Amino acid sequence: MTTKSKLYKTLLYDKQFSRREVIKLSGAGAAIYGLNSLLSSCNTSQIPQTTIGLLLPFSGIYASLGESIYNGMRIYFDEIQNKVAGNNLFIIAEDTEMKPDVAQQKARKLIEQDNVDLVTGIVSTGVLYGLRDYFHNNKKFLICSNAGGNKISREMKSPYIWRSSFSNWQPNWPLGIWAYENVATKVFVSAPDYGAGHNMVDAFSNSFQSAGGKIINKQFTPFPSMGDPAPYITEIQQSRPQMVYCFYSGSSAVSFINAYHDFGLSNDIPIVCSGFTVEEDVLPAQGSAALGIKSGLHWALSLDNPANINFVKKYKNLYDHNANVFAVQGYDTAKIIAEMINEVQGDSDNTNGMINYLKQVNFESPRGSFGLDANSQNPTQNIYVREVKEINGNLQNVVIENLGSFTDPGNNSLG
Repeated sequence: MTTKSKLYKTLLYDKQFSRREVIKLSGAGAAIYGLNSLLSSCNTSQIPQTTIGLLLPFSGIYASLGESIYNGMRIYFDEIQNKVAGNNLFIIAEDTEMKPDVAQQKARKLIEQDNVDLVTGIVSTGVLYGLRDYFHNNKKFLICSNAGGNKISREMKSPYIWRSSFSNWQPNWPLGIWAYENVATKVFVSAPDYGAGHNMVDAFSNSFQSAGGKIINKQFTPFPSMGDPAPYITEIQQSRPQMVYCFYSGSSAVSFINAYHDFGLSNDIPIVCSGFTVEEDVLPAQGSAALGIKSGLHWALSLDNPANINFVKKYKNLYDHNANVFAVQGYDTAKIIAEMINEVQGDSDNTNGMINYLKQVNFESPRGSFGLDANSQNPTQNIYVREVKEINGNLQNVVIENLGSFTDPGNNSLG
């Protein structure tokens, strides 16, 4: 046994390492995490196993999103004692670095060298689009646990790519109508200049305008790094809009919201935004600057349902901070994968069986009633309007209205 394979087996069955330690030890950004700590033998050739390839950013501006998805998956797999269809379960995780070319290299490694049964993960829309043809042409399963690019549920749809998270259209289209009816009739729009930013702006703008609203300006900022937010906030200030709609995530969301507050706009020009802009992962860094901001999303920490209460409690106990929507998506993704593998009795070559299962997925998630739509291959789920409030001394997104259940149209008819 080579030194490299010894390291592989040690990491596979030993939970003493943190995720960052595993990445450091295994080199080249590869993290191999063993989900069955009871096994210790180095000879695994006779042990039935199911292997999941995980493609997430573990470095860069969205590293925290990747970690949250990974953490959520681990909670579910622990709940089922790290077994599916009688097999021991483990994950081989790779850092996409948020770069499509890097992600393609890592995907090929997972499929062609590691022989994983299927792949999940993907935070960036650009990465998802870049991987589409590889998975489609090779008939390999990819269950996307975040990236919301609309095209993957529409003109780039593949029978081998399903999404357990959302389409960029979903949280924003119903929010546009709600904002027109409840906040203002004229809006200034701001988002990063990449696929997800344009998708979200288009969905909000189309429904807002269809309700009778007016877009007074659209601002697209540099991606992945906004840089100094001051020029963009100044442009908003000079436009004197009734309302601002924005989408940002990660560190860019912190920069934008804090600068907006520092410029004194928070009290005069309300923000209605995509929920990622003020999600639980960024709220601590935004602090009081986020108070009162209203957003649309498919989950909230305060949702009062048994699945969410249980998940939020487990997450806080394990990781010592609040869960977020990315962790919920990881949790639900793990459930879908496990039940799909159980359905085909561990035979990941049973493509038709896995597709038939995915067409019928329906369960109670921490986000509420959850199902997969056979047409768009994307969730059908509730969209909530949330407001950032201070609850017992802590900032939290509180649901102020459930807009109902929404399914991506599966085409570009609604933006």
